[in-house]
Amino acid sequence: FYCFEFFLFLAIICTPPCLLVSNTTDIVAVDHGKAKVNSVILGLTRAVAIDVHFSLGFIFWSDVTELNIKRLRIGEENTTTVITNIGVCDGLAVQWRTSQLYWTDTTYNRISVSDLDGNNQLTLISSALEEPRAIALDPDNE
Repeated sequence: FYCFEFFLFLAIICTPPCLLVSNTTDIVAVDHGKAKVNSVILGLTRAVAIDVHFSLGFIFWSDVTELNIKRLRIGEENTTTVITNIGVCDGLAVQWRTSQLYWTDTTYNRISVSDLDGNNQLTLISSALEEPRAIALDPDNE
């Protein structure tokens, strides 16, 4: 249900394929076919990394001023803070098959994972890293 709702939402604000981008204070959808930008989430403090869970209709983003990770379900108004007490998160990735959230932390030089509610947090890598910035997942080769 949410996957359809999410695609319907995106289709209203841009012609697929569209690109979700953070300009730090807003998350916008870029309709590259029309070179048009539409607002998705407004009034953020300093959003840097973003990712989505299409089937659940979630948009996740890191806030590098508030030092947390938040989410919003499409169609709802209230955001939820799912991860707190972290350093600067420049990279964020949603594993949609297992509903896990991965993030980088350049302050503490680590890569961590949790469920989508921020529970069951685990630091995966905390040594031999220097300011990890981005993260990408390969769901076919876990």
